[in-house]
Amino acid sequence: MKVEKMKSALLLVAGLPASGKTWFARALSEKLGACHINSDATRTDLGLRGEYDTASKQRVYDAMLRQAKAALEDGAFVIVDSTFFKQSLRQPWEDLAEKCGVPCHFIEMKIPESASFRRLQKKREDSEATTEVYLKLKAEWENIEKPHLTLDSNELSLDEMVRLAVKYLTENS
Repeated sequence: MKVEKMKSALLLVAGLPASGKTWFARALSEKLGACHINSDATRTDLGLRGEYDTASKQRVYDAMLRQAKAALEDGAFVIVDSTFFKQSLRQPWEDLAEKCGVPCHFIEMKIPESASFRRLQKKREDSEATTEVYLKLKAEWENIEKPHLTLDSNELSLDEMVRLAVKYLTENS
């Protein structure tokens, strides 16, 4: 069941590989009737699977930004899920929200490393992340300094995470 349509805003769902970002973002998007943009799906659409050099990563982020900009300009609530492991990757999104005159919210997905490793052992449809990728991104992770909601997808059910997210977004809009 969908909730009443939320005002246009940008929500970034961040976290390390296998933290449950896409699973959660899809469910929340469905609940809110929001536009969902996923970095792995965008990479696939661009024919860039397996290409993680700086230029390829930038092409993916640029394509996602264009899609988000168009949706925000149409008045949509936009949910974007990607690692967003560095502030330099988050800043263009905050700038986009400011230019579009909408709030920018963050939800950080976390799980214990052992749970991530178990999840990474299983083949996942969209993600190509491995334990090696997880460890590299973890070493480079920059904390999200802006106030945000943190969810543990290993401890909370999907319904509970969606409920907490809706409550957070409602209280902070």
